[in-house]
Amino acid sequence: MDTATADPYSPKRIEDMAGATDWARLVTLLNRPEPPNVILVGSAGIGKSCALRLGLGSAIAVWLRSSQDPTLRDNRDRIKAAAKRRAEAGTINWIVLEHADALHADAQAFLRRIIETSTGSSRFILEVRDAAAITEPLLSRCVMYQAPQLLTYEIRGEVLRRVPGLPMDIATKIATQCDGNIRWAVLQGLSLLSSLAAVVPGDVGYLGTERAEPTSWSELLSILEKVQTTGTSPRAYSQKTNAAWDRPGGVCPWSLLALELSKSL
Repeated sequence: MDTATADPYSPKRIEDMAGATDWARLVTLLNRPEPPNVILVGSAGIGKSCALRLGLGSAIAVWLRSSQDPTLRDNRDRIKAAAKRRAEAGTINWIVLEHADALHADAQAFLRRIIETSTGSSRFILEVRDAAAITEPLLSRCVMYQAPQLLTYEIRGEVLRRVPGLPMDIATKIATQCDGNIRWAVLQGLSLLSSLAAVVPGDVGYLGTERAEPTSWSELLSILEKVQTTGTSPRAYSQKTNAAWDRPGGVCPWSLLALELSKSL
């Protein structure tokens, strides 16, 4: 949902994001001549992954979703190789572990050893929702950065920007109820906007739901919102068994599913 491929209104710069001032401070920290290893702490749906992609770009050497491999058994060699890889003078190889609070104790011990033995051109970012899940030896080797707590007016502005045509009163209500989760707020806004559109009787779309006219970004995200409420991974709804679920800079299964749906709607 946070990529230009599937979301035409996604932020293209740090300045476009809600909480831009705090995200800019994070980017400044990461772009120091000798940046630290970082633990990025923040609640779900506030833009942590998006900020890292925009702030680091091609400097990201590895991006892993820890919840899919909490022991890191399948990715240890990849992490070791990236940590020992030398970079051009003045550049850093960033290794990003999303949902790092899902990592098991032995995986965190492995990361501690890698941090201690890696070259000076490699740094780690552990993106977490609960810093208490990170062990003390790993905490002591990283700088903790608290992601911004977004204000209601910031969320409302982001919802209005990414859901053109949504009434102000609905955007305000969503922003008040979303508990700081912009992802949820945008999905709700798009779902509500789609429901306000005329429904063509008998026109059945994805998951057996009636489709609104015209086919649009709003309809697409309305479908994704329905998928999300099932609690099932979007991979399960993909029509392709060999979909490219991994990509440079991280994996966004919702974007990949949205891209696939957009071709069939």
